[in-house]
Amino acid sequence: MRPIGYTWKAALLCLALWPGLSQAQKSSELKRIGEKHFANERWAEAAEALKRYQEERPGELSVLTKLGICYYHLHQPQLALQYLEFVLQRNPQNADPDAHYYYARTLHGTSQYERAIVAYKGFLRAVSEKHPLYANALDNLRRCVSGLKTPLNPDVALVENLGDRVNSPGDEFAPLPSVNFSDRLYFSAARENTTGGLRNDDGYEDAEKGRWRSDMFFTQRTLTGWNYPTLMSELLNTPRHEVALDFTNNGQVLYFFRGFTLYSGEILTDTAGKAAVENRPLESPMAPEEGDTGLCFATDSLLLFASRRPGGLGGLDLYYTFRTDAGWSEPRNFGPPINTPYDETTPFLARDGRTLYFSSNRTESIGGLDIFRSTFDPLKHNWSEPVNVGPPLNSPGDEAFFRLSDDGQRAFFASDRFESYGQRDLYEVYFKQACPEQLAQRALFTQPTSGQAVTTGTPTAVQEVTLPVLYYENDADILQKDNHRRAFQEVARLALEYPDSRVLVRVHTSPTGAAKFDLYQGIKRAEIAAKALIERGVPARRITLQSFGSAYPVALPVLPDGRPSPEGQQLNRRIEVSLINLQDSLPLRLTLQPRPTPPGLEAYGAQLLAERSAGLTFRVEMLSARQIVANDAIAMFSDLMIESEAESGAYRYCAGLLRTHAEAIALQQEIRAAGFSDPLIWAYVNGVRLTRAEAANWVRQYPELAPYVRH
Repeated sequence: MRPIGYTWKAALLCLALWPGLSQAQKSSELKRIGEKHFANERWAEAAEALKRYQEERPGELSVLTKLGICYYHLHQPQLALQYLEFVLQRNPQNADPDAHYYYARTLHGTSQYERAIVAYKGFLRAVSEKHPLYANALDNLRRCVSGLKTPLNPDVALVENLGDRVNSPGDEFAPLPSVNFSDRLYFSAARENTTGGLRNDDGYEDAEKGRWRSDMFFTQRTLTGWNYPTLMSELLNTPRHEVALDFTNNGQVLYFFRGFTLYSGEILTDTAGKAAVENRPLESPMAPEEGDTGLCFATDSLLLFASRRPGGLGGLDLYYTFRTDAGWSEPRNFGPPINTPYDETTPFLARDGRTLYFSSNRTESIGGLDIFRSTFDPLKHNWSEPVNVGPPLNSPGDEAFFRLSDDGQRAFFASDRFESYGQRDLYEVYFKQACPEQLAQRALFTQPTSGQAVTTGTPTAVQEVTLPVLYYENDADILQKDNHRRAFQEVARLALEYPDSRVLVRVHTSPTGAAKFDLYQGIKRAEIAAKALIERGVPARRITLQSFGSAYPVALPVLPDGRPSPEGQQLNRRIEVSLINLQDSLPLRLTLQPRPTPPGLEAYGAQLLAERSAGLTFRVEMLSARQIVANDAIAMFSDLMIESEAESGAYRYCAGLLRTHAEAIALQQEIRAAGFSDPLIWAYVNGVRLTRAEAANWVRQYPELAPYVRH
């Protein structure tokens, strides 16, 4: 129940029932009540009282300004703009900085970046550089410029509010996907009727100035959406703030925060969801009582968090610490470019151990806190320049607590964007494709040694590996030859050691007849090789298969005098299995070793393919099928290839090996004219097909990708 205390409703009821008060006295009391609630940031109560005062005493600009500010905080931007625009139009020389500032903030919050820039400049002209909001307004102006330049995230299919069953006019935050139940989400909320009620920062009940304490909840997904939340055990939720932080030990241990404020308290543990009478504190270098926050266990022994401790770059910085045989290591600052003089908080490290998500209010954001992404280069031992993940994940509001689901297909975060029901709401992100960084084998950006942590400044030695090109007479050879089995085992070992890599299986044949049969036989043999790799632990999603038929021979299949060359045909029946990483960030140098071609039999198809595939190229997918395509029209085109992913069962028939997007468009039109209804253009780098999102990251190096990304 709401604690008994002084409320605007009780005050207004007294006014209505007190006949001795004059109209002027009633109006004056309404204003006093409204301004009192305004000072206590009780925006709904303040708006109700001030609106009634405005109706009785219309036109008082200071009251209209306060109403506009109330509606800004109540996420009613149209009403906020209505009042604030009226104030500024009525008095263009208005010196009230709050009217200028919140007018700019409201425009900014509705993504009207150009108008917001003008409004922020109006605020900056109205105040001196000593004004407490001057620096913030200047930063927000820069964030508006970022908003104009930041593109939509092409990987996102949908961002959806979890709905009014879960979210409320209060504050929902810190979503935490369950480790063991894909349809369960834990979160924290400070809203009406939580266990602690309305309390001040000293922990005492205070109906006038107090704030709702946060409790821990969980919600279940049903066929109709996320259900009404369930309050966690009363032994876990107390009159203080509680916030669920993370799970370890395969979901058996819950870490949660407890404190009189959200900025100072302690981190406790609960085992297997069975609330103990006494929860043990987390023994770590974190100092939550001094403001350390944003805990994230990347693994049971790697802890990430945010802190304002001395020695940082400014504001909240991100730190990490390892648990080793000798205990937890001294926390290490991630340093630039992860940290800046602004705030960096709520880190999340994906399963690959090299993809870091976090929130920051640096000026590259488009609002307040935005979600950023950075990747670790294991060869150079540094982090990439963080990239704003863009709308619709980010907004002009604050976005934080980003977490990927276990399958990488979804994510959760909290945001106070105008579209939310209250302060912060929980949102769910659906990706067009599962995030590969969350599907990789568990790894870390740096590993602890016995008793200590390896410094990130120590470069990793480059591993030199030579793999044989595999030759076959028939399908049985692919799995039965000893050298084939050893090669598959080595590739599997490397693939598991370098989870950022992909495995590329390329099959070539000797000519047996029509190109369509050679191509199809090649892709079926690639599937046999893929099966061997999968059996050795390589995830199917990381294996790409390509068949080129007999188009690129390394030896002459027919001698100059017209006689067949069995030796040349045998050399052409080959399988090339390799590891690739488009960023060239693996500490691995891999070489394929073919058999030598006897003098006089040399053919240069393999060399030609390598030269023509280097760098950026384009191919056109004629169609995708699940069986052989017998249409002879395929043979009208050159540089044919069938491409597939292991175990997908879908074969993409592609043509062309072109350098420009314009050439690809011309070929696409030719293929359509030949009767293929929906040909698609794909970009490749060094023979590896790019997703649209990957292509966007390569535009700077290959400007020819720009029209491809746009289309």
